[in-house]
Amino acid sequence: MSSFGGDFSTYTLMQLNDLLEDEDKLSKIVEEMQEVREVQQSKQMTLASNRSLAEQNLLLQPRLDCQKNELIKRYCCLQELFEAYQLRRSTLDQKSGINSLDTLLALLQAEGAKVEEETENMADSFLEGDVSLDTFVDEYQKQRKLAHLRRVKIDKLQEMVLKGPRLPRGLPQGPLPEAQPLDGSPAAQCRRLPPPAPSPGTVPSDPVALPYPATPYPPIPPRVGLPPPGAPPITCPPSMPFMPQCPPALPPRPGPPFTPQPGFILQ
Repeated sequence: MSSFGGDFSTYTLMQLNDLLEDEDKLSKIVEEMQEVREVQQSKQMTLASNRSLAEQNLLLQPRLDCQKNELIKRYCCLQELFEAYQLRRSTLDQKSGINSLDTLLALLQAEGAKVEEETENMADSFLEGDVSLDTFVDEYQKQRKLAHLRRVKIDKLQEMVLKGPRLPRGLPQGPLPEAQPLDGSPAAQCRRLPPPAPSPGTVPSDPVALPYPATPYPPIPPRVGLPPPGAPPITCPPSMPFMPQCPPALPPRPGPPFTPQPGFILQ
């Protein structure tokens, strides 16, 4: 642009006005400028470069189409594999739900024994000099950590197997029947089954003085409302007319505690 200004600096006002009116001459002057020529050359080089890149892209078009088809095939294969995976996973989940804890415990014990054997073999190899110290420390620490974790899991699983949700035998699974009153009196409701006859060793030596005569263990009516076969009838002492038909529970006595027998319910 400096050369452009230098060329027109020598023109008179009349020549400049004539130049403005002559567009062809003005365009020719602009095209002969060095800056415009450089822009034209850069434009031609850019067009040539773009043409070369376009030709290369056209040459790569068959390869691109082939890779697109390959991608479509692989995607279809992936869909089939995913569906098969979902089916097998659902089947595996159903089978794993059926497996018992005993089977899982056996498998875990086998894996734990395998890890223990591997650590022993590693220790033997180190003692024989087949394994370096650094390798032995790293690998042995990992194996022992894995063995310890599996041992803890085995112990927990054994506790789950032993203390699993199993109902003890002999216990009723339904609600207990309500006690039925005897002779319409609420004081004579049965609360426990009659205990067995006390042995001589369980009778206390110093009985507590009571205001009424009482046996060491009075017979209690059974749940069904009938006395057991062979048991004497229960009568109230004549000296206390307002006592219930059955004497109340005995107060605590010194001596060895009463050991509940299986099948009895103590209130």
